[in-house]
Amino acid sequence: MALKLYHFEACPYCEKVRSVLRRMDLRFESVEIDPADRSAVKAVSGQEKVPVLADGDMVVHDSTRILRYLVRTYGGGRFLPDDAHSRGLMWILDDYVDEALIPLVRRVSRGVDAEGKPLDDAGKAALKAEAAHQYESLEQFLSADGFAVSSRVSLADIALYACLSRLELYSPRGIPADYPKIRAWYTRMKT
Repeated sequence: MALKLYHFEACPYCEKVRSVLRRMDLRFESVEIDPADRSAVKAVSGQEKVPVLADGDMVVHDSTRILRYLVRTYGGGRFLPDDAHSRGLMWILDDYVDEALIPLVRRVSRGVDAEGKPLDDAGKAALKAEAAHQYESLEQFLSADGFAVSSRVSLADIALYACLSRLELYSPRGIPADYPKIRAWYTRMKT
């Protein structure tokens, strides 16, 4: 088995990569990393962030770079929309999930600001309002019966699902009930 994934369970970026590996039916060795001790990751990649994928002598870090590598190397083209416009939109959505949505979900679940400092009640209310705004935008963006950028699952769907699945896993509320398109899309992604 050539593929080795360095990851930890709670990380949505790691879940994104695990999900693509599973959906591509690629066997991989799982190296679960203790978030408090990232020496194994640093030894293989020279940095401490997860996920890291080792494929023989090739080492790739960053979830989006790993996805691009897997699609290019192992033929995951079915996760790419057919037209260039939708592919571009897919990568934009992937970046939005990584850079905006995941940090927001993390801050909401922990009740902290961007620097990790605890929020007072007013700060928590403002953060929840921002989360509601993001949910409303996603609700408008997603179709009632399709996927994020095409009629089939794309890498954008997988990134968004990885984020929201961590929310469901670690938040008592999960996905709010007043967003039926998001919930319907999420159910489709589970199957």
